[in-house]
Amino acid sequence: MPTVLDYMRETPQEAQKLEDLVFEGYGGTACVEAGGPKPGIGCAGRGILSSFEVLKRVGLRASSFDIVLYDVLGDVVCGGFAVPLRKEYADAVFLVTSGEYMALYAANNILRGIRNFEDSVPRVAGIIFNRRGLFEEEERVFAFARATGLPVLASIPRDEVFSQAEKVGKTLAEAFPSSAPAGIFRELALYVKNLEKDRNLLHPANPLGDIELEALVLGRRERPCIKPFGTGSISRKISCAEPLSLSQENRPFAEIHMEIPETSSEKICPVISEAQSAEISSRTPTEEVSPSSQAKHLSRPLLCGCAFSGAVTATFQVNDAATVLHGPRSCTYITADALTRSFLLGDGRNITDKEKQVPGLLPTDMKEEDIIFGGLEKLENRIEKALLAGWQTVFVVSTCPGGIIGDDIKEAVSRAKVRFPGARVIPIPVEGVITGDFSAGMLEGRKRVADLIDPSVRPEKGLVNIIGERNFSSQEEKNFCIVEKLLQRLGYRVNCRFLKETDTLSLRSFKKAELNLLACTDPDTRAIQEYLSERFRLEFFELPFPVGFRESSIWVKALAARLLPGKDVSSLLQEQEKVYKAGIEKYVPNLSGKRVLLVSYTEDISWVLDTIRDLGMEILKVGFSVSTFRKELPDLLSDEGFPVERNYTDEMRAKDVRDLRPDLVLSSYVPSVPEGGVHYDTIPVSPQVGFLSGLELAKRWSTLLRLPVVEGWKYDGGDES
Repeated sequence: MPTVLDYMRETPQEAQKLEDLVFEGYGGTACVEAGGPKPGIGCAGRGILSSFEVLKRVGLRASSFDIVLYDVLGDVVCGGFAVPLRKEYADAVFLVTSGEYMALYAANNILRGIRNFEDSVPRVAGIIFNRRGLFEEEERVFAFARATGLPVLASIPRDEVFSQAEKVGKTLAEAFPSSAPAGIFRELALYVKNLEKDRNLLHPANPLGDIELEALVLGRRERPCIKPFGTGSISRKISCAEPLSLSQENRPFAEIHMEIPETSSEKICPVISEAQSAEISSRTPTEEVSPSSQAKHLSRPLLCGCAFSGAVTATFQVNDAATVLHGPRSCTYITADALTRSFLLGDGRNITDKEKQVPGLLPTDMKEEDIIFGGLEKLENRIEKALLAGWQTVFVVSTCPGGIIGDDIKEAVSRAKVRFPGARVIPIPVEGVITGDFSAGMLEGRKRVADLIDPSVRPEKGLVNIIGERNFSSQEEKNFCIVEKLLQRLGYRVNCRFLKETDTLSLRSFKKAELNLLACTDPDTRAIQEYLSERFRLEFFELPFPVGFRESSIWVKALAARLLPGKDVSSLLQEQEKVYKAGIEKYVPNLSGKRVLLVSYTEDISWVLDTIRDLGMEILKVGFSVSTFRKELPDLLSDEGFPVERNYTDEMRAKDVRDLRPDLVLSSYVPSVPEGGVHYDTIPVSPQVGFLSGLELAKRWSTLLRLPVVEGWKYDGGDES
């Protein structure tokens, strides 16, 4: 009989029909087989979900039948397998178990799953005892039934007739209708029919705790000796003779009744009284969260973005390399769209025809069937197509779904290397957010790109590398050109940009550089600096790209002293100073005397303050907003002649605007509802670097302050007053 999942994989959705999936069985029953993926590949839980969706789509409705019976795998290990337990599918749940510990453990897990789905309506019918013929098996099953408040509805004997019926491909009731087990099934059928009339026969799910279950089934009354592997003495030795306290479990059962019913029947036989049932039903499990566990979760750093996106952002910067994105179309689209926009909108340097065309991103476009049956075959085909298309270097990055279902991209890469021995195929199994956030993925991607660096290359005079340029800033290419020109004035050129618009040849020659320059000193850049320094024993220039005239002067002097001891750079500084002063003088008439209120997330705004002072403007106050990303520099503004306030809020800003009446408010962001009567401008997150950074701001402020505070169109239909 074809399964739903095989049919779904082989038949287009528009061609799927109900009659291809539903077959008639004994007694006119309608039979459907859900199926599953190949063992060890894909996600069977997702397959169960998809099976139900397919059956619903092709028109199978429970209302068409008197009774719908789901035969479900006993160990409810994930949400997919537990779908039939949900109340929209099942009105009653029967637990089939033997007396083995693991079988009872699985039955207890099912109760846990039901409790997670359950509201106030009980849905557990009881236990069907599937005998294995073990020693004291009956005692264990009935003890479990009493402890969980459930009746044992039937006891199925171990009988050869089951195997005989299986051999002839029939149900037991059809092959041996007069057998004793067939009679038990008929009585169960009558009980199911009675359930439709009397829902009071159903019970709430009251699973046992793990310690409780062990004590009940295994009779374990002492704690086992437990010691961490590979350690000597531990701080607290657990005595093997220490009595087992059930009160340590979250579930507040007072005791477990170990006695067995005086008589047991292989027929339908409730084993608890109504009073006992009511008592057990009234018990509600409690869960406590310790202060230490709360503190543990609160101390975790915030995750921003996804590691998949971070890793792809790193590999995308290698112009002559392709990146295979192993994941659903939604994941790859979001990342590819952001990178493509950044690539196309970046200004500064013109992209030539010989450079990478947008984009070198090759998605596998995992679909539902790939999640169920595994996506490695599709991934291997995508890698092979990339190599056949001429890409000599291919990175492979995985998303969450591939990681969750266990797609081993390293295995796929190994097979590709066998078929294409000369190619470089590099796996980056970040698996979406499983590895961490954007920064974690970016670091891992950069590390794998660094695998292309040839460690045997020796440094050469006149070359530097640039480390840590921002990937999503439209200002970055312009900044690179500014720094490149300053380096040329010192007689140096850029060997490799790690990682921004580079190629495999530059990466292999990475160690040719005499010195490595940091574009910025954010945590991401510091992390890759530490990694490269430790792995390749590199030299770094610690000052980041300068912003503003004062920082640029310090940067040029320090870099010249490092690379060219004794070199006089005064002519370069004087030339830049002349240009800067000429620009400032152009805007002084419009800006001198204007009053400014600053509100910033970051405290590194000295270049903004320098520009304001050079223009003759007055700084009324500086407020630093609350931010998890802000690094406090307590001495930075300690000698300034204006008030500084930290933990600055929107309410404080509104009050200061009313009281101080500034002409201009500079902020890291423009308020959604700004105060009236004042101009607003933003402090650039990624400012222009170099000597002339302040001139860009001066030009903006001069234009802004010559405009009316309120645009004229807002007065349409009314007086300006």
